Amino acid sequence: MSLSRAATENERLRFHANIHESYADPCQRLFIAMHPRSYVIPHRHTTPAKSETFVVLRGSLGLVFFDDQGGVRNSVRLGPNCEAQVCDIPTGVWHTAISFEDGSVFLEFKPGPYCPYAQDDIASWAPAYGSPSIDKYLDSLYRVFEPTNFREKST
Repeated sequence: MSLSRAATENERLRFHANIHESYADPCQRLFIAMHPRSYVIPHRHTTPAKSETFVVLRGSLGLVFFDDQGGVRNSVRLGPNCEAQVCDIPTGVWHTAISFEDGSVFLEFKPGPYCPYAQDDIASWAPAYGSPSIDKYLDSLYRVFEPTNFREKST
């Protein structure tokens, strides 16, 4: 089954396939398929400290970066037909990703070993998974990329 089809069938509208052999590997590498309206709770990687890199292979994504209170600091649209196709996200930067196209696929790299988000690395100012306010919050994230608000920046 293709990644994109698996993402369609997943309630979160995304699906990943690990390239690394083990969650203990020192470099975590995975392909992720993501459809529009998939919600990735804003988060950061401080415990343990990790940076990550996204390489968009198909479709397009928006990365949104936040300050500690949840205000949008900057944003970048990534994809083969966008100004940028790769983005490095430094350690400790609040961020989320949204998909603009069905079947968007990206490659993510970050240091291992894998560990779930620490509680302090999940944004308390964003809707929790399952919250009825997710749709409204996603609308606000997509508006960041409207032509009058669009900014091509990297962190």
